[in-house]
Amino acid sequence: MVLAHLSLSDFRNYESLELPLAAGHHLFLGPNGGGKTNVLEAIHLLGTGSSQRATRDAQLVRHDAAGFRVGARLIEPEANRTLRVEIESRSGAKKIQVDREPARASDLLAAIKVVSFAPSDIELVQDSGRVRRRFLDLLGSQLSGEYLQLLREYQKAIKQRNETLARSFLVAHGRNVAKSTREPWTDLVVDLGVRVALRRRDLVTELGVALDQLTEGVFRGAGPLTVTYEPSVPWTGEDPREEFAEALDRCAGKDEALGYTTLGPHTDDLRLELGGRELRRYGSLGQQQLSAMFVKLAQAELVRTAAGAPPLLLVDEMFAILDREASEEFLERVEGEGQIFLATAQEGWLGELRDRRFRVHRVRAGTVRSE
Repeated sequence: MVLAHLSLSDFRNYESLELPLAAGHHLFLGPNGGGKTNVLEAIHLLGTGSSQRATRDAQLVRHDAAGFRVGARLIEPEANRTLRVEIESRSGAKKIQVDREPARASDLLAAIKVVSFAPSDIELVQDSGRVRRRFLDLLGSQLSGEYLQLLREYQKAIKQRNETLARSFLVAHGRNVAKSTREPWTDLVVDLGVRVALRRRDLVTELGVALDQLTEGVFRGAGPLTVTYEPSVPWTGEDPREEFAEALDRCAGKDEALGYTTLGPHTDDLRLELGGRELRRYGSLGQQQLSAMFVKLAQAELVRTAAGAPPLLLVDEMFAILDREASEEFLERVEGEGQIFLATAQEGWLGELRDRRFRVHRVRAGTVRSE
C-alpha cells in the first residue's frame, strides 16, 4: 500500500497541511520541535486509530483549536484500489470514516499496516510488562481481526468481573451475592483468557522465529536474542482452563481485598534474553536498544508476511541512538520495498539518504516544504 496524500487540520502544531507523497521513501528533515514526528504520528493514527505517543486524543489537538482532522488517500497498486480515510476528533468524540463510510479502529488495523521505530522502543526492554503486552496485542491485532475481537471480549469480561470485586459492590450487595454474581463472569474470563493466552503463545513463537532469522550473527559473542511468553498462570498439565480456574479460586481473597482480578492474560509478560541472560537486567544500553529495534523489525516481517505486502515504516530519529554502522545496517534491512517515512534533525545524513533515493521534505514550525 502507498500513502499518496496526507491532510492535517489542527493536528499537533499543524494548522493545515496538504502533502502529496509519491511512492518510495521520504525524509522529513528539520530542527527539533518543528513537527517532523507529528507527521509520523498522524500516519500511525491512520493505521491503528491511536497515537504511539499520546494517551488521549485531546493531546493531539492544536493549541486553542476545537478538534483535529487527519485525512489520507492510499493506493493499493496490486488491487488497483484507492482508499480514503478520515479521522476527526471533536469534544472528545472520535469519528472514523473509510471511503466516506463509518468505520472503527479495527477497520484501520485490517486495511492499513504501519510499524513505527523510535528511540522510545527501548521501553520494550526496560519498562513493565504493560508495554510488552501492548506491543504484543498490537501485533496480534495487525495480523488477525479475530485476535482483536477476542481480546476485546476478554477485556470486557475482566471489567465485568472487577465490578463485582469493587468495595462499593461488596458493601451494597454483600459478599455472598457478589460471589454468585461473579461466577458467570469468572467462567467467561477463564474461557476467553485461555484462548487469548494460546493465541499469544503461538504469536510469540512466530516472533521468535523471525528474530532468529533477523539477528543471526548480529550480537557477536553475546549469544542469541530470544523471546518467550510468560503467562501469569503457568501451565503444568494438559487442561489450562482448569488450572486458570483453580488459580483464580486461590486468589479470591486477594482479588476481593484489592478490588480487581490479579491473574490472567492482562498481567502476562514477555521475557527477552540475550545469551540466556535477561536483557532487562543484564544487557548493556546499546544491546537493549539494538534488541528493541530487532523486535520491531520482526514485527514488520510478520506483518509483511501476513498482509502479502510491506507495511508503512515510520522511523523517528533512529540515527540519534544508533552508531553509523548500525544505522546503515538498519537502512539496508528496511529500504528494499514499500514506503519509509524517516524523520531526523541530523543534516549529516542528507547526502546519503538522497543517494538512497529518499525524497526530502524540510519541516519547520508546522510547515513542510518539499524539495
